[in-house]
Amino acid sequence: MDELILIVEDDVAVAEGIRMTLRVEGWRAESFTDGRRALEWMASHQPDLVVADIMMPGMNGYQFFQRVRGNPDWQWIPFVFLTAKAELEDIRYGRELGADDYLTKPIEPDDLIAAVRGRLARYQQLEASARRSSADRPLGRFQIAVVVVDLGSHQVSVDGQEVRLSPTEFGILQRLLLAGGAAVDYDDLMGHEEEDVLDIRDTAELLRYHIRNLRSKLAQASATLDIIENVRGVGYRLNQPVSQL
Repeated sequence: MDELILIVEDDVAVAEGIRMTLRVEGWRAESFTDGRRALEWMASHQPDLVVADIMMPGMNGYQFFQRVRGNPDWQWIPFVFLTAKAELEDIRYGRELGADDYLTKPIEPDDLIAAVRGRLARYQQLEASARRSSADRPLGRFQIAVVVVDLGSHQVSVDGQEVRLSPTEFGILQRLLLAGGAAVDYDDLMGHEEEDVLDIRDTAELLRYHIRNLRSKLAQASATLDIIENVRGVGYRLNQPVSQL
């Protein structure tokens, strides 16, 4: 294992305990006591996963999470909240933001290791799925409303303005596009194959995060644009006709 884990925790003793636990397992780990210093470090380092406390002075964990997710280069990084707060509403809020996991303190080392290993494996699956999808991708340019998608060059534009998507976001848009208006279920949109072992609830939550980001990026180029429709209990579909250019 050579993955790099970032720990953001204002309690130095807790941060050091997490760091040593991860390092014993073979991961590299760096820790910071506040979000601002962690963001400065991330400007020149790319962690493979973030573990962050919520109740921190200055910039709390939710604010730090939003700063991380607001950077296109960091959007794919798995994010685990670590906090003493165990109320259901706090857990729901963290999940609604798009966090990948939510662990409460005090946490057993085995639970931390399992969460980190599981989230890293999940994102490796997504990356592999994106590569498989890219290799099988048909060539061509397609248009949905004012959105033009070039499957060959992996480019998307809205009203002529280029929109930068992550590989996962592009894969989701591609699958919706190729479905031609039919609903696509959660697993298919995330590129999971039958051998992938993923919890359907976690898949749906992770997909909602990516769909929210995809909608936001398209809307930044055209405020009235809304081409992705939720099909309750099934998945998502495009609500505008698709044409090949």
